[in-house]
Parts: sequence; C-alpha cells; structure tokens
Amino acid sequence: MTPPRRRIADIGEHRWLRGLLAGLGSVGRMAGVSIGPGDDAAVLAPERRPWVVTTDAQRAGVHFRVGWLSWGGLGRRAFRVAVSDLAAMGAAPRAALLALEVPRRFEVRSLSAFVRGFAAEGRRHGAALVGGDVSAGPCFGATATLLGVLRGRAVTRGGARPGDAVFVTGRLGAAAWAVRERRAGRRARLPLPPVRLEAGVALAPVASAMLDVSDGLLQDVTHLCRASGVGAVLELDRLPVIPACRRLGRSGRLLAATGGEDYELLFTVPRAGLPRLARARLGCAITRIGTIVPGRRVELVDAEGRLVRCRRAGFDHFT
Repeated sequence: MTPPRRRIADIGEHRWLRGLLAGLGSVGRMAGVSIGPGDDAAVLAPERRPWVVTTDAQRAGVHFRVGWLSWGGLGRRAFRVAVSDLAAMGAAPRAALLALEVPRRFEVRSLSAFVRGFAAEGRRHGAALVGGDVSAGPCFGATATLLGVLRGRAVTRGGARPGDAVFVTGRLGAAAWAVRERRAGRRARLPLPPVRLEAGVALAPVASAMLDVSDGLLQDVTHLCRASGVGAVLELDRLPVIPACRRLGRSGRLLAATGGEDYELLFTVPRAGLPRLARARLGCAITRIGTIVPGRRVELVDAEGRLVRCRRAGFDHFT
C-alpha cells in the first residue's frame, strides 16, 4: 500500500524548515559565511572586491510548466537562470537567498527537492544558500537573490560603439524548441540553462558591453543598443542555432532568434580587442553574428543583406 503523500499543510512551515536545514548541512566554510540559514539573517564576511547583486523570480505557469522538469531540476534551473545575470557582469557567485511561495497542499517531497536542487547547484558554482523566506500562496513561486563579487571590471550594457563586433556564446533555440514541441503535445526535453560564469569573467577585460540572452536574442540586442545609444545589424544565417532549428531553415532560425530562455552571453568587442578575444579561454564556443552601427535601428538581414522582418522580437510578460 502506497503511503500517503505529505503536504506542507500537514507538517507546517517550521517543522519542514528544521528538517530541510538539517539535511542541507553546514555552509559556514563557504564564501566567508559567518552565519548561514536558520537565524533571522545571514552574516557574510566582507570582501575587498565590489559586490554584485541580482534577483530573479520563477512562477509556475509563467516561467515553467509543472511536469516539464523534476522539482529538483527546477531548483537547479532557478539557480542557473539567476546566476546568468552575474555572468553577464563578469562576476562570480558567493551567496544566495531563496524566497518561496507555496500552496497549502503542495507536496513536502517536491518542495524539499526544489530547495536541495537549488542549493546543490549553488554549491557547484561557489555560492552558499544562506537564507530566505517561505509564505503561503495560490501557486508555487520562487524568487532567488544572488550575491557575487567582481573579478575585475563590471561589464554593462552601455559600452558598445559603432564598429564593434557582436558575438554570442553557445547555441540558441534549445528552450524555444522544447517549449514549442511540448505545447504541440510532443515529448521534448526542456534543457537546463548553460552556466557561462567562466566566459563572463574571461570576457570582462575585452567586452565593451554584455548581457545575457533571456527574452530573445533580437530583443536583448535592442536592450543593449538602447543602453549604448547605437544600432546593430545582425546576420540571420550566422546565428548559431541547435540542429532542430537549423533543419527548419529560416523559420527555425527566427524561432531561435526570438524564443528566449537561452541564457547565453551576448557581447560586443572593439576591433582592437579581437586578437585578445581570440586568446581568451571561455570554456564555450562563440560566434560573430553582426556589427554595431551608428543610429538607433536594430536590423536582422539575410545572407544577401535583405531585411528580415519578425512578428515579435522576443518575450514580454505583459504583451
């Protein structure tokens, strides 16, 4: 006979937290953590380098569908999504906080798996889970706050200049393809986001501007150009896309260009920095996909230089 599944309402917040914290173990030796989870607040030892702070929310039904990944996998994904912002600034993660919104009938096993997946992924990349919060709510949600330190200079979105080359790490389209297949009722594995921390640190000395690709490449290029006061010309056929998108031809490349959830790094490099870029150890492939130009327009062109029009540039929560 299968034992009944325990819900969070069956044991309560505090009993669940006591069991969870006992299983997570000590984080006191990580990242200069003097006081970790379990008290009113964490205490971190100061560092000589500047702190970088980011936060990211994940909501069931908005950012993911229940069942597309295990709860442990969703916890790992939540950390990877948040840490992508640190990578884009050239920072290394040190500590994380996790605020949870949990329905009363949510399974204890699933909730614990989510937190353990998040904490394990953090440890793998040098960040201790030092605290957070739990509250009741109508649907599951998690908000991660990450603290990191700069290894060198901070790279922003606002430094691109006309003549700079535009690059992207890795490949595009894996998440967009998986979501498209799932929505069509076909089985497809939702990939975990890549972690580009090594690339972010290595690119910081040479990149003029950088951000992570979360809402779609075309939309995020627009964000970078707006911050820098420039325009860009991107070449559709140069985009590094997954094989499934490549087999679809232009429609697959457009899906990869606008689908989002890639969490690759989009960056620009001045001409004088290209030799240094060629020597950098990034831990991943990079592809030159376009050029920064004067003006404010962002254009996507085909191999013959003809303008390619898109129905949308990427994801927006409210449109």
